[in-house]
Amino acid sequence: MPEEEFRHIVRVAGSDLPGKKKVEYGLTKIKGIGFRVAGAICETAGVKRDKMVGHLSEKESDILTEAVENLQKKEMPGWMYNRKNDYASGNDIHVIGSELMMSLREDLNRLRKSRSYRGIRHERGLPVRGQRTRTGFRGGVAIGYDKKKARDAQQKKS
Repeated sequence: MPEEEFRHIVRVAGSDLPGKKKVEYGLTKIKGIGFRVAGAICETAGVKRDKMVGHLSEKESDILTEAVENLQKKEMPGWMYNRKNDYASGNDIHVIGSELMMSLREDLNRLRKSRSYRGIRHERGLPVRGQRTRTGFRGGVAIGYDKKKARDAQQKKS
């Protein structure tokens, strides 16, 4: 394939994919698509996994976009979906991109509004899933005893 046909950035499902990556790894740059789902998309779309994204034809990139946008219609097992038993619809769905971020924000707002334990923990910035709070989760600022300052203070007293 001539070098002039290579595209450094390919637009698939509203995201820019790097042309130097293989298709399976390039699809993981879309928010909400991991390696396993990317492999399933390649299989259902009929695109070779080890082909470089930059060497995809317009037709192949359109097929990939179609496959990514219609993940619910594909034959994927239920455990591969990222929103099982969705709150609004009650179905297993797979959301990508900005929809994923909006659904996460709505879920957290619903938890906060209902004043559930998880919502309160999210609100206060504390660990939600039972982790310990005695160490860690302190904001990244070292709070402690400075030996050098203490030694200098002790020398000044004597």
